[in-house]
Amino acid sequence: MGARVRRARELFKIGIPPAEAALLAGFADQAHLTRVFKRGGSAAGGLPGGGSDRMQRAAPDAI
Repeated sequence: MGARVRRARELFKIGIPPAEAALLAGFADQAHLTRVFKRGGSAAGGLPGGGSDRMQRAAPDAI
C-alpha cells in the first residue's frame, strides 16, 4: 500500500485533483485513498495512532 500512497502524494504535488490522483495511483476511488491515509497506510505517515476515531466515539453508545 505504501507505494500507491507515495504515488498519490506525488500526483498531489503536481496539482492533480485528489479523485483523479486516487485513480491514477491504483485506488478504487478517492474514498479508498482516504481510508488508507487514515489507517496510516504509508511508510511516511498517516494519522497518529492509525485508524479512525469513529469507533471510539460510537463505542459508549453501543453499550
